[in-house]
Amino acid sequence: MQIRTLALAALLLAASESAAQDQRRSFYDRNGSFAGSSTTYNNGRNSSFYDRDGSFAGSAIQHGNSTSFYDMNGHFTGSVINTSPRR
Repeated sequence: MQIRTLALAALLLAASESAAQDQRRSFYDRNGSFAGSSTTYNNGRNSSFYDRDGSFAGSAIQHGNSTSFYDMNGHFTGSVINTSPRR
């Protein structure tokens, strides 16, 4: 479940690069069942992810053109680099 949540995190961060305020989003699986949620804050630079039970599942932090992902214990789990030029 955490890997799915972090994969959704990458999509969320790519879609909301310049968020001016806190944003809350809900995610649903292919059957339409609630799968979890996220909160993006600090002008879109930080995001927290929660599973379907509302338990903290991990976070993502943007640093310029890279994003780092952390699990629920705060351990680094990976990163991505956005190589697409800004429009």
